[in-house]
Amino acid sequence: MKQFIRTLTFFVAAIVVLVGIAGIAGWASPRRHHASTTVTLQAPPDSVWAVLADMQGSPAWRHDVTGVKRLADRDGHPVWEQQAKDGAWAVVLTTIEPPVKLVATVADTTQGFGGTWTYSLAPEGRGTRVTIAEDGFVDPPMFRFLARYVFGLHAAQRAYLRDLGRRFGEKVEPLRAD
Repeated sequence: MKQFIRTLTFFVAAIVVLVGIAGIAGWASPRRHHASTTVTLQAPPDSVWAVLADMQGSPAWRHDVTGVKRLADRDGHPVWEQQAKDGAWAVVLTTIEPPVKLVATVADTTQGFGGTWTYSLAPEGRGTRVTIAEDGFVDPPMFRFLARYVFGLHAAQRAYLRDLGRRFGEKVEPLRAD
């Protein structure tokens, strides 16, 4: 029994130390970040733009979005709520420049994160280079640690671009652009 208690105490202490280290690392990490990822698709810019700008149709090709809902405009800009199995978040489409640029801004920053995703499209040969640049922030130090050191700041962009490639029947491997 004494051995069990010692072992249990060791494991609990180790977990406390690891959580403490993660919290300190998150606290020491910058609140703001920039991450950029790119991919080239064989589809022309107009076709890619049509898919990116069609928020209503995104659940059909995005693995992480189960539904969308159009909300009231904010300062004349369209607002969309994207629903996922782990929650929902609203984005304001603050810049719409067909077929080259779309900027989506997190509408509610009270959840401890926010920022923008800028989608840039450029012709490349007969296809399109799509680049997503995220300029964001994460407030809670533990989430900052997880975003930076566990999941990676580019993970959501890579997943989005892979889904976009699949939408066009392509298997793509997104690359860091920063």
